[in-house]
Amino acid sequence: MNYLNFALRNIRRHRKRSLVTIFTICLGFTALGIIGGILNNIFSRLKEQAIVTEKLGHFTIAKPDFFEKGKINPEEYLWDEEELKGILGILKESPDVELATPRLNLFGIASNGESSTIFITEAIVPEDDHQLIKTNVDGRTDRKDISLELDRAKSTNVAIGSELSSNLGLKKGDYLTLLTTTKDGIANAADVDINEVYNTGNPANNDKFVLSNFYLAQELYDTKGAERIVVTLKDPENRTAVQEKIMAKLNNSGYKVESRTWDQLSLTYGKVKTMFSVIFRVLTIIITIIVLLTLLNTMQMAVTERTREIGTIRAIGVLRKDIVKLFCIEGIVMGVIGCLVALPILFLIAFVLKTLNVTFIPPVASVEVPILLILKPAKIVPVFVLFCVASLVSSFLASRKIARQKVVTSLSQIN
Repeated sequence: MNYLNFALRNIRRHRKRSLVTIFTICLGFTALGIIGGILNNIFSRLKEQAIVTEKLGHFTIAKPDFFEKGKINPEEYLWDEEELKGILGILKESPDVELATPRLNLFGIASNGESSTIFITEAIVPEDDHQLIKTNVDGRTDRKDISLELDRAKSTNVAIGSELSSNLGLKKGDYLTLLTTTKDGIANAADVDINEVYNTGNPANNDKFVLSNFYLAQELYDTKGAERIVVTLKDPENRTAVQEKIMAKLNNSGYKVESRTWDQLSLTYGKVKTMFSVIFRVLTIIITIIVLLTLLNTMQMAVTERTREIGTIRAIGVLRKDIVKLFCIEGIVMGVIGCLVALPILFLIAFVLKTLNVTFIPPVASVEVPILLILKPAKIVPVFVLFCVASLVSSFLASRKIARQKVVTSLSQIN
């Protein structure tokens, strides 16, 4: 018996019912595809936010225990000038490293001359930061993130958070006084010029954040060193292996260091991804149950209507397991057709969204980004398999009872 041909003939024989079932599968697959594609886009934008906007690079290197205790006693985890040059030299010699740039983080009091508030600053090397902004994240390199001027003579230029600007009544072109302490605990201050005012995208620091020049921060902290080095790679897909190799080389050279990846350091990426992943799983379960029940209803009706037919083919020698197999193949065929029909619909929707350039502001972002569907086989294939399994299960449940029924009972039943 050609089971596939027999299944296709039965699907065609009950066109309306089969079309409703296939449409339900197609609709469920499309819905999950759209949700999954949008979530992939959100995760990708959050990844870009962490690597570029939060300036975390692909991973960060520091002294041991810095990431746990560095905020309490930062001066204890500071590299001196010689150590910094040595580590940067090793990193820049590596063929896998795209960028290695030192960082300093300071905090203190910011004043406009009349009122004051606390501030935290991330000190960057402008030349390196302009290169970091061009880092390839999922194929995207063209972006307009805020940075500082490249002119070394303008090291007093800073960019500040929009809420900090509002709180102190400052605007672009005004000056700001930063008061902090050196690594030895001596008070130090500098007048800086506000070059940019922007939304950091993080409500936790938008009212206190200052983006400053690394060389200015060194003067304020009275050091020639740094506390961290941010690294980007030419091939981020090979990050784990490269990171381990670099760390081993640094440790073997006498530098005791540890590292954290961007997703470990980001304040928002892990939490947001976990939340949306749970939502996606719940929706997947709900939609799969709906598809399964629809298929179960369709197959149950098909079994009931074909009871005498089943009795006839049983009478000519078809085994019970072959009856179950016949209905299972019929269910799987409808499941596969429904998913295959949904695929071009998904790509069409992705094309339309890209063409219309619809935008939104994702969680903890500061700028609008396009609403796109990023369709990945790793997301689509499991849903495809899941729907096929649901089709198989529903067909098996509907057919096993009639397959066990006596032939005489099946032949004598009136539908």
